[in-house]
Amino acid sequence: MTIKASILVIAVATALTGCNESDRSQQTKTASWFFEHRDELQATLKACRDNPGERGNTPDCINANEARNKVTIQEMKDALK
Repeated sequence: MTIKASILVIAVATALTGCNESDRSQQTKTASWFFEHRDELQATLKACRDNPGERGNTPDCINANEARNKVTIQEMKDALK
């Protein structure tokens, strides 16, 4: 392998590593987290509804919808008490 090819391989590997690090900074929030953070839940649900083609099947949208279902069930149980 030539020096130019080696440099190219190293540059590509470095660029891909940088992408992975930026993904980690935006960790997926769990349904339980959304359940405990209702303001963020509402904001995420709105963002998911506003752009369902791009965001609809993302882990955050799926987890936010699951948290919304849990909130609804909890509110129904509380109403029956």
